[in-house]
Amino acid sequence: MASLKRWRQIGQGQFRKWETPGDELEGVWQGAHDGRYGPLGTLETPAGLVTFPLHTALVERLKRVREGGDVLIRYTGKQTSKAGRVFKHFEVYVAGDDPLVLSSLSRPDPPANGEAHDHDHDEEPG
Repeated sequence: MASLKRWRQIGQGQFRKWETPGDELEGVWQGAHDGRYGPLGTLETPAGLVTFPLHTALVERLKRVREGGDVLIRYTGKQTSKAGRVFKHFEVYVAGDDPLVLSSLSRPDPPANGEAHDHDHDEEPG
């Protein structure tokens, strides 16, 4: 007999959508995982775990951040690709001398449809 109870998982932190340009998350990168509606990322922040959707442009940047590394993610708003598609744009910063993940997955290939531009930022975010 099937249970009629509705179950919900606890202890998994907060869920954060990227809606307002300038939204930021800062914390320790815990990695990516598959969610019900697509890939999700998790940061450990001072307020606890925060899970958020990994949009295409964000996935490409976070592939270079090692798990356990300090990271600052800033949503800068929607942009239009050269192909005319609207996408969400992000800036990703790592702390000081934190090493980046260097693998064949992060080699500088041309971005698909011009959507995932890779920007290196040496300066501190303002």
